[in-house]
Amino acid sequence: MELSLKWSVTRITTKFEFKIARSTESYYDVVILEISDGTNIGLGEAAPSKRYEKGPDAILKLLEANQKQILELPLEDFEDRQAALERMFPHSYALQAALDTAFWDLHGRRVGKPLWQLFAADQELVTSSYTIGISDLSVIPDKIAEAAPYPLLKIKLGTEYDYDIMRAIRRETDKVLRVDVNEGWKTLDDAKRGTEWLVRENVEFLEQPMPADQLDDIAKLREFSPLPLVADENSVRPEDIPGLVGAYDGINIKLMKCGGLSNALKMVELSQKHQFDIMLGCMVETSIGISAMSQLGSFARWLDLDGNVLLADDPYIGVGNKAGKILLLDEPGLGVKNRT
Repeated sequence: MELSLKWSVTRITTKFEFKIARSTESYYDVVILEISDGTNIGLGEAAPSKRYEKGPDAILKLLEANQKQILELPLEDFEDRQAALERMFPHSYALQAALDTAFWDLHGRRVGKPLWQLFAADQELVTSSYTIGISDLSVIPDKIAEAAPYPLLKIKLGTEYDYDIMRAIRRETDKVLRVDVNEGWKTLDDAKRGTEWLVRENVEFLEQPMPADQLDDIAKLREFSPLPLVADENSVRPEDIPGLVGAYDGINIKLMKCGGLSNALKMVELSQKHQFDIMLGCMVETSIGISAMSQLGSFARWLDLDGNVLLADDPYIGVGNKAGKILLLDEPGLGVKNRT
């Protein structure tokens, strides 16, 4: 069986400017991969995070330089394939994720089964949250109105005006909130004050309240906090998980950080072993990336798989999202199709 590989850069635009504690964006350039056996095509997506690696241009150079070796990777032996991807692309987790996803998608299409079945997962998933990025206060009513169908909201904080943001949101809605600070609180005292205040605001959990390199302070915050703490920037790869015992209650797993579905499966297993609650998250991605992460959705207590519904125009059709309810498909592989 001879494989072929194609790639292209696609610009995706968000409905609203998307701002977190360390960056502001209104569009993202993602790399879309196609691996074909001549009959079936597997799709993958690389949505690189500036927090961890360089952008799409660096990925294109890696693809051009390593195309022959990529096409020699095993289709069915995912452990050997992932080990090879990590040797080839040690500094690009997003490219690892795109290739691993494309190989898995191709395999699922060839055997005629959806990936969630191959992973021994279930089709029924908990409700996903919808993200409200950091905003000028004047925009918050429009963002809350856009999120009206979604029962769970994830709020980005980590600014000098966090209290004003929360007050503006609470004027618009009394929904359950999940708060993600993206490392924005720099001192333990700030984090304690923020946590103590959020407890009164019907918040379900607190995600990455402090910088990842302040793990000792995060462990102290956990002793103080009545809210569960969920790791994000601290939980990048499978090997990170054992070191987070005592500092966090939950782990957020993202394909673009961990290197793909194969490593995500390892992180699920390690999280279960160390008794962490599991959250599955995403970057701003098309339905390729979101459909891929959704295949593992039934292993999670919490889902934050809204990257595609934040887009003004998603170029692909994959898993559905009805008011936060992720609808896994019965089609082979990811089941993703080009919208055009």
